[in-house]
Amino acid sequence: MGLLVTLLAGLFFASPARAEPLPGAPDPDAPRAWSFWQSDGTAWLTAPEAAAETTPADGATVGWRFAASPDQVAAEAPGGDIPVFEQLCKDVPAAEGEKRVVVAVDFGDAEADAYPGETPPSDTPVVRCVSAGEPATALQLLASMTKAGVDATGRVATVQGYPARAAGDDVREAAAPVATEEAGGLPLPLIAGGAALLILLAITILLLTRRRSTV
Repeated sequence: MGLLVTLLAGLFFASPARAEPLPGAPDPDAPRAWSFWQSDGTAWLTAPEAAAETTPADGATVGWRFAASPDQVAAEAPGGDIPVFEQLCKDVPAAEGEKRVVVAVDFGDAEADAYPGETPPSDTPVVRCVSAGEPATALQLLASMTKAGVDATGRVATVQGYPARAAGDDVREAAAPVATEEAGGLPLPLIAGGAALLILLAITILLLTRRRSTV
């Protein structure tokens, strides 16, 4: 009898067990992250460098995928068909000094990857052909396509504000590439220098004219 009372007391006063997620529901505590990928035209490959340090060439294809990442590694590549550069960029002109790059954004699976209570902005990958200056990095190309937030290490934390749980004081908006000058136009520094030279020349002529008039 005493043993039975002890067992019942232990069950009654025991700390409640951690509630497990429902079958098929995302674990609220599972790590999630945006991962950066590059495509060779036939498959998605894990990018060897960070997006802020990668400068894609004209004709390249880059992508991001949000997914549950237990080991904080690139767990899932962007879904859907591999983007075809020739199809997506055939109607996008590139001015002199610019490049065209295909950018894909996959917000992940709403059931397996999303934080509980959050809904991805799109249930299918968003793919576009982006035109920018040749020095533009992959991160800048993403920022020119949509709003992207990066954390203190420069890694993408949010895209279009998703996931909201990742947004915080340490997340800042990534900057888009600086617009290039029109093809055939003069660079802005050269224009500014020429204007300054003309002003200096005008002042010199004015001083010489005044000096002659006083002689």
